[in-house]
Amino acid sequence: MMTDKNAIICENLSFSYFENGDSVLENVSLEIPAGKMTVIMGSSGCGKSTMASLMCGLLPENGGFLTGGSLKLFGRDVQEMKPAARTPLVSMMFQNPDLQFCMSTLREELYFCMENTCVERELMAEKAINAARVIGTEHLLDRKLFTLSGGEKQRAILTCIHLLDAKCIILDEPFANLDPDSSKELIRLFDRLCHETGKTIVAIDHMSDHWLGTADRFVLLGKGGKVLYQAESPEQLREARPIFKEQGIAYPGIWRETASGQRKEVTDITAGNAGHGVYFHKLTVPREPVRIRRDFLGRKKNPAAGIGELSEKETLLYQAEAYIPEGKITAILGKSGCGKTSLLMTLLFQRAYGGNITIRSEDGDQEMIRIRKKVGFSKVGMAFQNPSNQFITQNVTAEVSDGLGRRFPEDTKEQTREKALELLDTCGLKAYREFSPYMLSQGQQRRLAVLAVLADGQKLLLLDEPTYGQDYRSARALMDQVRKRVMEEGLTVIMTTHDVGLCNAYADVRYRIEDRNFVLLKDVPSGNEDKGWKNGCGEVTA
Repeated sequence: MMTDKNAIICENLSFSYFENGDSVLENVSLEIPAGKMTVIMGSSGCGKSTMASLMCGLLPENGGFLTGGSLKLFGRDVQEMKPAARTPLVSMMFQNPDLQFCMSTLREELYFCMENTCVERELMAEKAINAARVIGTEHLLDRKLFTLSGGEKQRAILTCIHLLDAKCIILDEPFANLDPDSSKELIRLFDRLCHETGKTIVAIDHMSDHWLGTADRFVLLGKGGKVLYQAESPEQLREARPIFKEQGIAYPGIWRETASGQRKEVTDITAGNAGHGVYFHKLTVPREPVRIRRDFLGRKKNPAAGIGELSEKETLLYQAEAYIPEGKITAILGKSGCGKTSLLMTLLFQRAYGGNITIRSEDGDQEMIRIRKKVGFSKVGMAFQNPSNQFITQNVTAEVSDGLGRRFPEDTKEQTREKALELLDTCGLKAYREFSPYMLSQGQQRRLAVLAVLADGQKLLLLDEPTYGQDYRSARALMDQVRKRVMEEGLTVIMTTHDVGLCNAYADVRYRIEDRNFVLLKDVPSGNEDKGWKNGCGEVTA
């Protein structure tokens, strides 16, 4: 073993979040070669993000216990290095970018990074502009970070990481909130950083599609972080297909092979067809969020005041028209930052809008602005893009039981708990029933958030990127539960997603937001998902 040829060496590494608790990682040995691009894959909860946090020194410094083994970063023991010594060597992008921001705007965030690394003040302005230009975030420099989409936040964090110029960059689900075109742009950037400037790239991803023909190595992990397989070419990775299936990990073409068995594409979307769950008429959604104002009696006060006078450039959607069929799954696609999440937050009574939104319910068709928020929440439920923002309990079972209790008020507490455990079991969460939701991995948190909102029984369900950070097995189990509710109870679902394969497998209706309006799609090309195992020289059939 040649230390100078490896950026990171794990030797018999074991880690637990609790003293004397079960190990999240157990006797893991792994080498990450310097100047190469390594993609780490594995099922949800196998310890990938924990391993990434250990690699950059965040753990056990900020929690947990290293119970065995060692981890070296460019030949030095990570645990013996202070943060200032690690900064030039390693940077990490979290799966949830909100956890990394300290300032109000990207420009301020970049200055903050430079202040902490003692950059001379007269150089800061130029360095900030140059970093933003490389990542393509110049237009985001002075926007409030809380107004950015999930994908825009990821690009903002990557701008900071590029500025810090560390030798090793660790990426935790870097494409989770990005549209396919943006993902391709970043892949090209990572390729240049690695193969032209010598950076070491370590990426955690549930999808190999993005990296085929670019990554130098693929590592498949099992339970406890055990290394199950390592590949150095798409052909070698293809040989691991039985392991992918066994572990429930996606491989190119897997969604094409997935037949939900229930999907019935709806192509006739007009005012006169079978009916709509939601109708958008001349809908205008401002780029900057506008809160719904109320008078002293709690009544909505001029909810659309001034919105009708906004120019197109000040909006995400402008006089847009769309029909959302009742009792179907409708997918909303579009570039990062086009307004998908903002649309869902508008439907959740959190943002003012112009035009009309009509919602169908057992009370008949109602204009959304006339629905009281308390009544509206009994009709509309949402699983947020960041699931930790919506948890209301400190227990996984209680999180699902809370909604079930409202939905089935006649049940005893024990009956409610049994139903909750059954629901958790469908998505592989029963083993975590006594955990706090905040102790789960990001993928597990997302499953819990969707199950919790399913349990509540609303007739209109909004899902914001419901399967990002999920392995294939978990994503399919989750979407099968959604589909079951749609078929059995007439649930109307609107989901945003960048996962075209998932969209093609489950969505009955597909829209893309383009030029501030809705475009109905009849066919969604899915790139590598349809092409199978692809290498740099051609195509390998799945």
